[in-house]
Amino acid sequence: MLVATMGINNRIAESKSFAEHVIEAMSKFTNKDWGNLCDEDKEANDQAVISKDRVLASYGEGDDKIWIIKDAGKGAPVTILFPDEY
Repeated sequence: MLVATMGINNRIAESKSFAEHVIEAMSKFTNKDWGNLCDEDKEANDQAVISKDRVLASYGEGDDKIWIIKDAGKGAPVTILFPDEY
């Protein structure tokens, strides 16, 4: 299941380029490209995928910076949000 916060949803509705940014970020996320994280956090995400723990990725900068979080557990949602919505 994919979930987006109201802030993300509103911004997608307002901006085609932002919508494309979110689509690109989701593509990277599904291919285990964790975006703008340090190597240590990327490695932790790689391990979390194996152990089915929580994964957090970060894409973009400034007002376009988004996080994508996959919570632990089978069937847990993937959430797209702005960092200040956490």
